[in-house]
Amino acid sequence: MKPWSRYNTLFRSERYGWFLHNTLTGIMLELDEPHKSAAQSLRNGLPAAEPLIDGGFITALEEHGFLAEPSEEKLKLMELGYQRNAACFSTGYVGLTICPTLACNFACPYCFEHSQSDATVMDNGTIEALIAFIKKHNDARHLSVSWYGGEPTLAFSVIETLTEKFIEAFPDYADAGIITNGYLLDQAKIERLDDLRITSVQITLDGSEQTHNQRRTLRNGGATYEQILHNIDILMDSSWKGQCAVRVNVDKTNRHEYVTLHKELLRRYKGRNLSVYPGHVNTFEGHDYDQQCGICNSDWSTFQFDGYRKDGITPRGGFYPGSGAHNTCIATSHQGYVVGPKGELYKCWEDVGKQDMVIGSVHEEPFLTSPELLTRYTIGTDPHSDSECLECKVFPVCGGGCVNKRMRVQQFGEGGLDYCSPLKESLEQYLDLYMDVWHTNQICSAVLGKGSAPSMEKGYRMVQPEKKAEAAKNPLESLTSQE
Repeated sequence: MKPWSRYNTLFRSERYGWFLHNTLTGIMLELDEPHKSAAQSLRNGLPAAEPLIDGGFITALEEHGFLAEPSEEKLKLMELGYQRNAACFSTGYVGLTICPTLACNFACPYCFEHSQSDATVMDNGTIEALIAFIKKHNDARHLSVSWYGGEPTLAFSVIETLTEKFIEAFPDYADAGIITNGYLLDQAKIERLDDLRITSVQITLDGSEQTHNQRRTLRNGGATYEQILHNIDILMDSSWKGQCAVRVNVDKTNRHEYVTLHKELLRRYKGRNLSVYPGHVNTFEGHDYDQQCGICNSDWSTFQFDGYRKDGITPRGGFYPGSGAHNTCIATSHQGYVVGPKGELYKCWEDVGKQDMVIGSVHEEPFLTSPELLTRYTIGTDPHSDSECLECKVFPVCGGGCVNKRMRVQQFGEGGLDYCSPLKESLEQYLDLYMDVWHTNQICSAVLGKGSAPSMEKGYRMVQPEKKAEAAKNPLESLTSQE
């Protein structure tokens, strides 16, 4: 019989009993008392009690990775590392986060203070150089774009011009996103979104009107909440076919307001294609905001748990820990770039406006001017080369965390950053709340006649989410920022 996997978590839910979860295979079993006792014996290196436990249970544990040879698990991690590298170094896609300007009409305390005063707007020379730069990626069949800033609507004409050229170069170009403060997203711009292939819009509201207007003010100190809400009204009443996400930047000072805003917005836009979610703000070492208001991983988990227990709010993606083994983003991707208004290139949008983090320029030939920085991002942040990560039980569902934070801590010695997943400290709590959601869904399905829960006749059953076949995804698919 194979040994107990180091990726197992055997735990008891006060409401639902005993469960066994494996982070490497992503499978969870519900166990009755005899099978729990058998699992405990196996965990302690003892044989399972017989004859209460038949061979079928042992076979199931081996089949689903709860009992596994260390060499098999090591090989599985190597496979995941290979898949991550294949995604990172794919040449079939070009992924761009484009900042047509770094200027912003807001003065948010947690944002890029070092670049907000730069009023440069991408000019025609840079636009042409950017198109030529994209065309140098000869193998690329697809292009994905996120519009960012600064505030991208301040340079809306650049978005229009570039989109026209993108459509010419990539006939299937059809899925861009824009991250905007929403203040200038008026009727005229909204009517252009479908033509510009913008299928997702992210807008930020930071709590109640009073709180938001204290945090997200115009540069002259003016209020912004009412105008943004008015523009969201127009967007939701328009014929636009995309998805709007309202992000609420949550910290120590406003987390108590999130639930009220979440419910108000979903009620206001009921039946519309709008979602609301909390955002965890990232800053840099020594930033006054982080020292005064930043929220740590454990507090973030508590915030999510309380949101569900008290108000029934499930986080985006749910509580069940999905695979994080690939953990790729534009920063780790060979053909992923953040483009500044002067054509400067970065690997992460956290680096925008920082001259020492520029890796190259669309105006250069060759375009790469800092191979060392590029190597730090693409190779130096690989968690599969980090012995501490490889020994961590939650690594298969964490994937090493934020690569930007990882690089700043491990390679630049920056303090005060935690790039690990909250799952490292709170895996059992996340799984426990997932079971609450799972049981609720099973009851609803039974009442509506849409199916029944797996049987516990054998004394155990699978209770993880059903794995659905997914179409191939762009490995450079953009993540959500802190705008």
